[in-house]
Amino acid sequence: MSKMGEKVAYLKGLAEGMRLDAQSDQGKLLLAMIEAMEAFATEHEETSAQLNELEQYVEEIDSDVSDLEEVLFSEEEDEELEDEDEDEEPDDGLIEYECPHCGTVVFFDEEAFDMEEKHLCPNCHRSVFEDDDDTDDGDED
Repeated sequence: MSKMGEKVAYLKGLAEGMRLDAQSDQGKLLLAMIEAMEAFATEHEETSAQLNELEQYVEEIDSDVSDLEEVLFSEEEDEELEDEDEDEEPDDGLIEYECPHCGTVVFFDEEAFDMEEKHLCPNCHRSVFEDDDDTDDGDED
């Protein structure tokens, strides 16, 4: 029983102890007021119980939504980080080049790189940078 219900029960007990005359105008009024307060107290208790149940339900929904957000948004953040990693080129002083013959990725030091030198692919041992006069097509007859 709530505090409101206890107070109404106390007033009802007082009214009974006073032996109010249910036939008099004042007695009718006081007894009707106590009945109305008793109805309000009962309704209040039911509403409070429903409110508590609703609060628990909302907390469960909030928890479920938080779990769902964590799963959904953590995957997006992982994908964004992967995309950023792919887009960013490391500034480590190396030049990355793909061999036109075998597709092997070759790295050259920016500081020591000289275009006049012949740079060979470590995989197919052919020139990574071909000049127009170094082509080996065999169609030049």
